[in-house]
Amino acid sequence: MKLLSIGLVLIWSLVACSQVSTSTAQIQSFDDFKSRSSQPLYQKYGQVSAVKVVYDNNTDRVHFIDASEYTYHHEFCEDELGYFKSLSDFNEENYSGDQARQFLLGNINYYQSIDKFALELGPTDRMNVKHLEKLFMAIKNDVYFDDRLYLMMSTGHVLSLKSVLSKDIPLLTPEDVYSNQTYQPLSKNSNYGRVVIIRNWEEQAKDIRSTDILLLDDIPPSFPLVAGVVVTQFQTPLSHVSLLGQNRKIPVCAYTKLFQSEDLLAYAGKTVKYTVEQDTFRLEVADVTLNGIERSRSPIKLKFDYTMDTLIAAEYLRERNSRNVGNKAANFGLLLDYSEKIDFKTPESAFAIPFTFYKKHTISSGIDPLLAQLLQKDNLDREQALIERDLYLIREKIMNTPVDPILLADIEKMILHLGDHRRLRFRSSTNAEDRDGFSGAGLYTSKTGELFNENKPIDLAIKKVWASLWSYGAFMEREAFNIDHRTVAMGILAHRSFPNEEVNGVAITTNLYRDNYLGFVVNAQLGNENVVDPTDGITCDQLICYPDEKVSGYGRNGGSIDIITYSSLNDGKLVMTDKEIKDLANVLEGIKRKYLRKHYTDKSYLNFGLDLEFKLDAETRQLYIKQMRIFNN
Repeated sequence: MKLLSIGLVLIWSLVACSQVSTSTAQIQSFDDFKSRSSQPLYQKYGQVSAVKVVYDNNTDRVHFIDASEYTYHHEFCEDELGYFKSLSDFNEENYSGDQARQFLLGNINYYQSIDKFALELGPTDRMNVKHLEKLFMAIKNDVYFDDRLYLMMSTGHVLSLKSVLSKDIPLLTPEDVYSNQTYQPLSKNSNYGRVVIIRNWEEQAKDIRSTDILLLDDIPPSFPLVAGVVVTQFQTPLSHVSLLGQNRKIPVCAYTKLFQSEDLLAYAGKTVKYTVEQDTFRLEVADVTLNGIERSRSPIKLKFDYTMDTLIAAEYLRERNSRNVGNKAANFGLLLDYSEKIDFKTPESAFAIPFTFYKKHTISSGIDPLLAQLLQKDNLDREQALIERDLYLIREKIMNTPVDPILLADIEKMILHLGDHRRLRFRSSTNAEDRDGFSGAGLYTSKTGELFNENKPIDLAIKKVWASLWSYGAFMEREAFNIDHRTVAMGILAHRSFPNEEVNGVAITTNLYRDNYLGFVVNAQLGNENVVDPTDGITCDQLICYPDEKVSGYGRNGGSIDIITYSSLNDGKLVMTDKEIKDLANVLEGIKRKYLRKHYTDKSYLNFGLDLEFKLDAETRQLYIKQMRIFNN
């Protein structure tokens, strides 16, 4: 209700204070904790429950809030403690470091995997050390788990207080939680299928059907069409298996103890309903008929234009060029334009090779009859080995056909004209990737070629990129989305390579862990170690960062950092400095605003995401952004 006068405020305040409180002064048992808990607003981990806590400095009393009554701290303080100002005033006053703030706010999280509780501040909270110690000790005095209560070191601000915190406060790091988790939801969906245990991918892959739910120990290089997946290794949001579930809308999760559970393995061969939720997954025997993937629409015909017969330098790339050079190259042109007004660089010596040259090469290679034969077959239900054989023959013809020498001469001239870089990365740029509704992430190939280097010839790099259009993973993903393969075309984006990059990473310009809320998800790693498909056992930095409020216009964020886990290659430290992360967040905000303003005025700003790849140069630590596409979630 809106308060219209001071008199009304005083009357309302007295009434509110006389109501029966929906908080408690103590938590005396786990049942008591659970009865007041809910999933945390930030769903960074699975199997976590949280109770919101408020310490009122006016009364020196701690309140443990009943989640069934209140979702936010502000609601409770307004209804139960007589706070009468606006939400913006509440945030400004009670997430600052000011000594005069009335309320000290936080969450008590229970981490099931390690059986520990931790006080965690919000990512934008600037609570000073005196207040933080006061809040922690007040909670400790009023809970039964005082010997299992820790302070969570997940935000950049709390980390900055570490050296001045009382030694009596035990600390918990994001790595303590992440490394001990056993469950991770990757794609929260539900589906029916037959459970199949895969212990040897090479031997069993040929028998997999689209109605199968796979229980996997090792993640294969590409997936056939399946009904669901359970893996044993944790993944990043943009890993191949995560995107598999999100794009196909099938359930996918990671459970590290999968092959230690006889109960789960006993479902082998049975038809089940498989459901993935935030804190658990379920396999339930179901009496249903499995029909596999059903075609519910006509094939999607992609747009292409084979009339552009010259190379295009990046400065001349425009969005309309997506029809003749592909979406990746066209989006690179946008990034180059944005970089003139926002503080980042795009890779130098960049140009595009249009579809026309791919088409001419495939005509010379004679793949059209093989494609016609392949596309006449029902590839949804064919054995994987047969499809892979057909695709291999197509790729072999592409690889065995020489690249047009005139094209190679033009590429040499372009490289020499654009600058001093001779080692280039040749990257796929199709009309079947980086598009709204179909990202195609990880489906096609990028290869390095170097001018005048016989060991890394440019023509070989180009042919490998062209041939990747007909890899098994790419072909089957297009099958799943009913894309007409006859309308698919391959262009190439080329730019300088980064053989000695300091940091590489991926950023999503929406908060994947809290719906309708500001924040960008960043995965970053040292050097060339892949953040999307890392070496087994290696983790990257995973964090949420927030642009400065002067850039975003959304409240007081101040370039906050919320850490999920650290790189296993960097001794428990982030691979980027606080300033580099804050600068990256502001750059991401600028790019997102420009893109959304031009393309999607009707979309929710907070829930709209771009997927961007970035690097820090080894010598200068200059920020480069090399790719941008819509994040399809």
